[in-house]
Amino acid sequence: MERSFRPSSDIISNLPDEVMETIFLYLPIRDAVRTTLLSNKWRYKWTTIPNLVFHENNICCFTNDRKLRSYKLLNFVDQILLQHKGSIHKFELSAHSLQGYVIHSWLLFLSINGVKELVLNFSTGKPYVVHSSFFSFESIYYLNLCGCVLKPPPMFKGFSYLRRLSLERVTLANEVLESMISSCTNLEILKLVDLDGCNCIRICGPNLKRFYFNGEFADMSFRDSPNLSFISIFLNDDVVDIPVGQGEISNLVRVLGCLTGLEKLAICHYFMKFLAMGNLSKRLAVTYYGLKSISLQINLKDLNHTLVMLRLFQSTPNLQELEMVANQVAATEYVDDFWKAQRRLNCSMNHLRMVKISLLGALPELGFIEFLLANSPVLEILSVNHISGKKVEESRVLKELMRFRRASTKAEIEYK
Repeated sequence: MERSFRPSSDIISNLPDEVMETIFLYLPIRDAVRTTLLSNKWRYKWTTIPNLVFHENNICCFTNDRKLRSYKLLNFVDQILLQHKGSIHKFELSAHSLQGYVIHSWLLFLSINGVKELVLNFSTGKPYVVHSSFFSFESIYYLNLCGCVLKPPPMFKGFSYLRRLSLERVTLANEVLESMISSCTNLEILKLVDLDGCNCIRICGPNLKRFYFNGEFADMSFRDSPNLSFISIFLNDDVVDIPVGQGEISNLVRVLGCLTGLEKLAICHYFMKFLAMGNLSKRLAVTYYGLKSISLQINLKDLNHTLVMLRLFQSTPNLQELEMVANQVAATEYVDDFWKAQRRLNCSMNHLRMVKISLLGALPELGFIEFLLANSPVLEILSVNHISGKKVEESRVLKELMRFRRASTKAEIEYK
């Protein structure tokens, strides 16, 4: 018996438009262009994709010759922009072989095209001095720059729609950073990493919600930032101990005192030492009612560091999560039985439920844990990561932990 066969339908050509658009969202730009070979229906589909992402290592992966890579990337981007139709929502360029004048022409094209997301990554090679046309982007709401130099013209008034800003290894002056942040009045998320030429960080953001910093600075301050709820500051260079006169306000109060909307705070590396500088009062004038999570690196052998942490605890009545990494660098002083003396203070951790601590097993660290257990009535888990290679030392610390009185009947100790 003979069977009749009908030619199979062209499934690829008959895909719904919304499915084809979804496919293009996940395809690298080189592969998107190659879809022209699939069928007539696909031939010009790629020319309307809204997100253009160019990574030099993906486009020029078959050669290490710098001049050839530069030529291939330049030619490829030019061809894409010339043939592209419709609006460009996102433009991302990651390169290290291009000359500045080439990028200038692309930015000029994008500035009149209404691009909303812009990523320029020059992580290696010579920094790119951003062209003046960049500062005329009117619709941009996400901006990520790496390895650039920013010199805005005098008439620059900020990006009125900008919501997220990330600057990494960007060269700019103190006044440029301050003016840029304050003029972008709708900015919500700000990330600053390894800035060059800018050592005084002045933050003014009425709508700013999240702030990340990793790098060096001589000073930092916040103003008019009532909505700032998350701060993570990693100061990666030691600060100089400057003698402070009587009555000099502490950095803790000066930097964090106005941020009453905080919900999560991360203090990393030398930032605790910076906060400890100045004349610290017995109690902060502000109460952080919304602050529920604190993460910090601290030297508990340094009394100044310890007092900063204690003042924070006293002003954070609703703290629920605490993560702490203890270190033992050179300390100013340590008072024996310091934490036992604090039991007379009104510093109950009435909402603290989760604590994670990495320690070395020194007496100040164990004294703090004893204080914590005695003042945390709803504590559920205390996770201790003991950094030690000695069995005898581990056994001693574990015995100490087990004998400490616990205010919470539900408190469990996880010892690693």
